[in-house]
Amino acid sequence: MSKEAHQHNGHRKRLRNLIDSAGLEALSEVQVVEQILTMSHARRDTNNIAHKLLSEFGSLSKILDADPIDLMQVEGVGEVTAKTISYLPQIFELYLKDKNAKKYSCKTYSDIYNFFNPIFNMYANECVVLGFIGNNNVFTGYKKLVDGELSEVKINKVELAKSILRHKAKAIMIAHNHPLGKASPSCKDYDANEKLAIILDTLGIVLLDNIIIGEDGLFSFKNNIVFPV
Repeated sequence: MSKEAHQHNGHRKRLRNLIDSAGLEALSEVQVVEQILTMSHARRDTNNIAHKLLSEFGSLSKILDADPIDLMQVEGVGEVTAKTISYLPQIFELYLKDKNAKKYSCKTYSDIYNFFNPIFNMYANECVVLGFIGNNNVFTGYKKLVDGELSEVKINKVELAKSILRHKAKAIMIAHNHPLGKASPSCKDYDANEKLAIILDTLGIVLLDNIIIGEDGLFSFKNNIVFPV
């Protein structure tokens, strides 16, 4: 084994030992990117590639959100590595869907907040999410409808019906976030809520509530009040 290969193996082992002892939070941003790259680079030194990725995209989250084609423009990043990186956010989302749907009910607004808040934490910008509710008022899953404001939601009747059947939903709940802002609705939010309620009613879909997640808690259109959580 060459001296370079020996140092490389030792570096990876030190990273693994650090993760085992202190968790991923103990790593620097470049070390986290290195660790991700090891999934597609079994024996190659990933430190240099990690630095190049951070230099090009600026942060870990921007690397994970990047298009695979853009990732492949960075020296050392091939198609397999680019696709592996791009799959990670989708895996995280599936993980949260599975975990949250089995854990949280919608019997209290604290439960509702605990279901939706981790979902919104994955997205830096405002977006609208549909929560599916099954028997015993338990969430069975969710679907992101749109990036943007509540007023931008367009209901596709066929797709909505398919989603409700797939999640065995008896009712739904609409939620959107106010990143870095209060949960109180704007005039546009009130108008959009009324229009959505009419559309869903004509489709025969039970809308339990429309909520907003903000820094100060959760706003319920049904109760017209902010619940601190």
